[in-house]
Amino acid sequence: MTELCVIHPGELSPLSWPRIVRHLPAGTRLRVLELEALNGYWEHDPNATVNGLADRLRLTLDPRTERVLMGWGVGGVIAEALAARLTVAPRRTVLLDTLAPRLARRPTDAALRRSYALLVCARRGRPHAIPTDALDPMVARLSELGFGSQEALRKGFFQHQRARQFDQRLISGHHPAGVPLTVVQPTGSLHADLGWELTNPVETLTVGGDHYTMLTEHAVPLALALSRWLTPPLAVA
Repeated sequence: MTELCVIHPGELSPLSWPRIVRHLPAGTRLRVLELEALNGYWEHDPNATVNGLADRLRLTLDPRTERVLMGWGVGGVIAEALAARLTVAPRRTVLLDTLAPRLARRPTDAALRRSYALLVCARRGRPHAIPTDALDPMVARLSELGFGSQEALRKGFFQHQRARQFDQRLISGHHPAGVPLTVVQPTGSLHADLGWELTNPVETLTVGGDHYTMLTEHAVPLALALSRWLTPPLAVA
């Protein structure tokens, strides 16, 4: 049976993936590679590179295994680099709402407030329209909804800000390997254009949700989109 190997950068719980696998073909094996388990990523090492992280992850994989390789967010950039390094090419390399390095720019405060509000709501499983024009009103509204104290939510925002700024620095100087990709973009994506077409052969798919809820409340449509690469081929009579 084909393995689904996921590169997960954090923020949402990695338990999202076993829930998605429940809706994939029976017997699908799951392997989650957590970027936060790598010191260079967890510590926001300024010397960390996409290729260096991909090399670290490659050492943890059985080179003989047939797999679909997938990365969410910044994990997709590392998945693309890893795919080019594997002895046996992945059956498919899938990127979930992953911005191409050539479009990586330092995130604006407005974009960070929006993504943080989406993240907090997704973690709680309760989507809400949150005002994101300014930090204090946003934090106050999240707190009113029972998502934590204002102090904890404000601290969480600045942690989110540092993580997203590190991700931008990590990928902005990277040159993709050019492997064929399936790029899955949610209707509420963090980005208007993911931008992989100039560097890679790309198939584009669209699913519901935003960057976070595509893995939670929209997990079933995502699983259906992934199923064709994980379905065993029919035996020839």
